[in-house]
Amino acid sequence: MFRRKRTKKIRSVAQKYLRFKIVSLTSIAVLLGGVIALVFINYDIMMFRLLIAGNYIHTDTLEEIFENHLGFVPENYGRYFDNLVVALVTQEIRRVGGDRFTYQYTPAQRQAQRNRVQQQAAQAEFREIADGVAYLWLPNISPQVENFVMDNKAKLAGFDNLVLDLRGNGGGNLAVSQAIAGLFLERRTVVGMERARHNIFTRERRASGNVYLEFDNIIILQDDRTASAAESLIAGLQANLDNVTTVGQTTVGKAVGQVTIPMRRGFAVRATVIYIQTPDGGSIHNVGLAPDISLHEGDFIEFALSLLGDDND
Repeated sequence: MFRRKRTKKIRSVAQKYLRFKIVSLTSIAVLLGGVIALVFINYDIMMFRLLIAGNYIHTDTLEEIFENHLGFVPENYGRYFDNLVVALVTQEIRRVGGDRFTYQYTPAQRQAQRNRVQQQAAQAEFREIADGVAYLWLPNISPQVENFVMDNKAKLAGFDNLVLDLRGNGGGNLAVSQAIAGLFLERRTVVGMERARHNIFTRERRASGNVYLEFDNIIILQDDRTASAAESLIAGLQANLDNVTTVGQTTVGKAVGQVTIPMRRGFAVRATVIYIQTPDGGSIHNVGLAPDISLHEGDFIEFALSLLGDDND
């Protein structure tokens, strides 16, 4: 009996060891296969990097190319060779296709861009400009501006009319535009469309919250620097509300969207990946949004108040 139990135990241990060995060998085979596939897929660029960055004899030429396209000469050409390739490709995209929104950030440029967005957002303004009339200036469409709006939404809800100033607003984050529009619209209301190269990424952008802000009148101030996500916000409100009046100039007409992907060593690449459309599927790209009332000079805020008439007396 003892011998039989011992035999069963040994057999069980052997089976467990065999299963472990099979799993281990399978995992190693899968990992090795993945490495081989990765090398095979990237063979051309790896060989090119080795040839040019590691062995090209005219280093003065390399240094000039790095200086011209990255703004500095690295000690190790191979370390920054991929960044050089990205810079060259995106610059050709801009030259050939005229897409000035696709480019590579160097670490310094990326930090400067972040600082610029934060500095702009810090200028956002909310105040009462007449009895029952709120004034809201959004300098860009960024997470910081979204926080500003959300922090003040309870106060905004206490006013009858709103003057929303988007002059000089170059846009920013479409998700933020969608979130702000959602304060004015019913849940699931279409605020815009995103058309991608592949249908799987094409989608409708819908309001995600319930109506929080209701006004008798919304006057939107816009100009020839109002662009991108700011234009999307205007289009979303215009299409779904019957109390919106736009005043100013025709907007930029930037109806393409970009994704920015961080890379190693502080670099980032930004590329145009979607067409932005109005809720009805139309496009304002290179056309812009014409104002309901054209105004090129004068006191825009006073003009907005004059439109409200007796509502702010």
